Amino acid sequence: MCVELLYSTHLKFFVGREGILNPAHMNDFEHGGMLLMFFLYGIVAILSEKTRFLPFSNGALCLIAASAFCSEFLLFYFHSTSHQGLEGYYHLLLVILVGLCIFSTVAGAFCPNSFAVDLSSGVAISLQGLWFYQTAFTLYGPMMPRGCQLSGNDITCKSHDSQVRGEFIANIQLFSLVLLVFIYVLGCYSVAASKYGHSELQNWHAAALKEYEQNGGEELAAQ
Repeated sequence: MCVELLYSTHLKFFVGREGILNPAHMNDFEHGGMLLMFFLYGIVAILSEKTRFLPFSNGALCLIAASAFCSEFLLFYFHSTSHQGLEGYYHLLLVILVGLCIFSTVAGAFCPNSFAVDLSSGVAISLQGLWFYQTAFTLYGPMMPRGCQLSGNDITCKSHDSQVRGEFIANIQLFSLVLLVFIYVLGCYSVAASKYGHSELQNWHAAALKEYEQNGGEELAAQ
């Protein structure tokens, strides 16, 4: 947030005699406003959990986090419509992931004790963060698809086939990240279950053992 609002703009927020908002840094202002929402959410969450000034429930904190994700959703949604071509497609995929974050966070407000909801929220946020890195490496780094290039601040492709190929590569990248996160979550869950046990399996085992003991006691009484 500080980089977007302070460093990138060089504190030149307004220009001209009329004091209009600097048009050369509109993207910085948009990104800074989005990050400001998450910064405010972090402050509210810390005050709520560490102090008595804002005693919000977990459901209320989830709704505040969902509002921050909503601001991010609106920002990148309009980015996906204003930025055409390959860049717009990457923003569109990002909008889908942000929408999943909103849905899972709102679900966490209504189901605060649900492990499945917490897990899905963590997966959605992880995928969004990974897609940020993937977008940066692809559009502004060494993974630019063949036939496309960065010209100034825009991504241009030499032909329609090059753009379609870049979109196919974006789909493969997203599916690869989903598979990576799935394998990681499954591995962590397997390790945790083997170390601490599975609560449902333990309950089933206890219920079966109790039923077996009751049936064994009834058979002994019958004898």
